[in-house]
Amino acid sequence: MTITRRTTLGLLAATPAIAKAATTAPQGPWNRQGDIAVGGGSLHWQSLGEGGATPLILLHKLGGWIADWRHVAPALAANRRVIAFDLPGHGASVMHGPPPSIMTVPEVAAMVLAALDDMGLGPVHIAGNSMGGITAAVIAACWPERVKTLGLVSVSLIDRISRADIAQQDVDRKAQGLADGVLPVGIFATMVPEVTEEQVASRAAAGPWLRPCERGVGWVGVTDYLPRVKAPTLMVNADRGQYVRHIATGKRLIPNVTSVEIPEAGSFVHQERPTEVAAAMNAFLGQHG
Repeated sequence: MTITRRTTLGLLAATPAIAKAATTAPQGPWNRQGDIAVGGGSLHWQSLGEGGATPLILLHKLGGWIADWRHVAPALAANRRVIAFDLPGHGASVMHGPPPSIMTVPEVAAMVLAALDDMGLGPVHIAGNSMGGITAAVIAACWPERVKTLGLVSVSLIDRISRADIAQQDVDRKAQGLADGVLPVGIFATMVPEVTEEQVASRAAAGPWLRPCERGVGWVGVTDYLPRVKAPTLMVNADRGQYVRHIATGKRLIPNVTSVEIPEAGSFVHQERPTEVAAAMNAFLGQHG
């Protein structure tokens, strides 16, 4: 029998989970947690707060984990439930079988939606960083009835990369001695050493899923989705780092967008300047319930 990407999914019940690095995420303020079975594995979630306002979903960066949001979440949970997910192959989420060559963003988005359905959640606020923001944007564009507002916190708003170019990336990175095909942590230019150190650990936890998810981020072409986003959108970026160049793209393509820039911060602004980011998000959410 020829094993394809889809027939592999059909064999999951008999396939053990692929081992990842035994890396434990830092403890956060969360008071509830769980795991939800989705196609191909299970997604781990942790939450904080209960209030009556619309719940807020938080999605982490490529090679990140729930703990990325631990310093922001308490300020966001004063009057609403805040739920953070480990994306497929990341953190404490578990995927069965080997990772595909490309873990597509629409697949990730569908898994997140399946988890929200399992939790009985209707329309939500959803925000994400990097890969999490791209996933959130795809959800907002394709399932507008599920998204009350969209938050893009340091997100690469890039055009689609062809399969040929993705393959060439692998060749070029191997030639540079990057055996796993993944860009080094330092290129993201964080301003806080502790953030860089934690990123090394969270990427190790993602292990073999890191590069397939990175390929998916390039393959999806999020700029094709942005004009279809109907929800009010908040962009939060720093004034330096890898994501600054995408601010103009968001302003040009997203129909209803508010942009906030945090001075003297780097690529992962929510980890480096959580107080300011939480204040910007709360001000925006307060306008939309």
